[in-house]
Amino acid sequence: MTKHKITIMTISSVFAVWLLLTWTLIPETILPSPQSVLDAAMRRPGSLLGNAGITLLRVLLGWGFGVYAGMKVGLRMTRSSTFCAVMHPLLEIVRPIPPIALTPFFILWFGLGIFGQVLLIALGCFMVLAIHTYIAVENVPPIYVRAAATLGANRDQVYSTVIVPAITPALLSGLRVAAGLAFALAIAAELLGAQRGIGFMMMVARRTLNTDVILLGIVVIGAESYLFDTILRYSFARLGKWTESPRSVVSLVHTK
Repeated sequence: MTKHKITIMTISSVFAVWLLLTWTLIPETILPSPQSVLDAAMRRPGSLLGNAGITLLRVLLGWGFGVYAGMKVGLRMTRSSTFCAVMHPLLEIVRPIPPIALTPFFILWFGLGIFGQVLLIALGCFMVLAIHTYIAVENVPPIYVRAAATLGANRDQVYSTVIVPAITPALLSGLRVAAGLAFALAIAAELLGAQRGIGFMMMVARRTLNTDVILLGIVVIGAESYLFDTILRYSFARLGKWTESPRSVVSLVHTK
C-alpha cells in the first residue's frame, strides 16, 4: 500500500470516528459534528477567508524575517569566534524561554497591531534557525572543508560551495520546526489581543460558546500549517535532489 493511500485512509478513519462520536456519545455543544463545522464555514465565508489570510500574512512575515536573521546569525557564529562567544551564551539562556510567555509584554510594548505580532513570531523562528544553522555547520565533516581548501577555495568559496550545500537537509528540519512554531505563536498572539485573524475569531466564538466556530478555526490552522509544510518539503526536494535527506535514510529502516 502506498504512502498516499495510507494517509487518505488515516484521515478518513479520524473523520469517521469524529462523526461516530458526535452521533452517539458526545453532545454537539462539547464536540461539534463535521456538519456543524461545515455550516459554520458556509455562514461566514468572507470573514473566514479574511481572518485566515491575515493569520497567514502574519506567519509568512514573521517566519521570513526570523528565518533570514537566524540563518545569518548562525552562519556568523561559525565564522567569528568573538561573535560566537558573545551570542552563544545569550542564545542558550534565552532558548528555554517559550516565546508565548513574552506575548503580554509584546502587547504592552507594541500594542495590538501587526508589528508586535510579527516581531514575536520572528523572535521564535530566529531562535530555532540560529541554533539549527550553528549545529548544522558544526556537524559538516571537516574533510569536506579540507578538500575544498586543497583545491584552492578561499573562505567565502568554502562557505558558498561546501558549507551551505552540506547543511541544506538540516536546514529543512529547522525551517519546518520554525513554521510550526510560527503558526502556534500567531494564534497565541491573536487569542490574547488582536483585531482580526483566526485566533481572534476563535476568541470571539469562545465568549459566545460557538464551539463549531472554535473547531473550524482549529481545522483551518491545521490545514494552513500542513499546506505550508508540504510546500517546504517539495521545494527542498526539487532544489536539493543531489542531497540525501534524513527522510531517505528513514525509508531504509522502515518496516512494512
